[in-house]
Amino acid sequence: MKVIRSFGAVALACAIGAAPVAAQKKAAPTRPKPQISEATRQKAAEDNANPDALVLADFQKRIETYMAIHKAAAKDSLPIKETSNPAEIKAAQEALGAKIRAARADAKPGDILTPEIKNKFRRLMYPVVQGTAGRETKEVLNEDIHERDEGIPKKVPLKVNATYPEGNPLPTTPPNVLQNLPKLPEELEYRILDKNLILRDVQANIIVDFIPNAIQ
Repeated sequence: MKVIRSFGAVALACAIGAAPVAAQKKAAPTRPKPQISEATRQKAAEDNANPDALVLADFQKRIETYMAIHKAAAKDSLPIKETSNPAEIKAAQEALGAKIRAARADAKPGDILTPEIKNKFRRLMYPVVQGTAGRETKEVLNEDIHERDEGIPKKVPLKVNATYPEGNPLPTTPPNVLQNLPKLPEELEYRILDKNLILRDVQANIIVDFIPNAIQ
């Protein structure tokens, strides 16, 4: 009986010891599944086109629509020139940002980054944030987070037309991530904050749209 009890105690101890180890192992993120709208599927069937290609083409059209607003606002705003005077840069950004906000006062999340475009972006970014290369990519992003923490940055609002907080560092978007995403006009850029992808107007310093939890 003593032997049996001893064996049982050892087994229980092993089970208890193994539990924290198992708990520490996180399940690997699963690859996002395609989410194509019925309207896109129908158009793809009619045009004999790839649904994903239509999604990306839709994104480009939405970007062109935004850029038309941006350019119209820029004509009536203070020119943003290279200068060492921060006050002049800020004044030009605020003037441009105000006109863009007025022109798209009814803008809401998803106007540019629609649900199926968000899904496509998550699928495009998934390969570069997994495996060995993915770990290196996430390390770059984490380094930026720590740098921001040191400066006690203001919270960046995930809100369309919101101003990117003045003085906050702009985190690096790793080159391999940029290579997998559609190219943007020079007036726009992608930025990653924690796991969120932000579409930012560089000259107006406003958040155009965003994707929560873009990084798996």
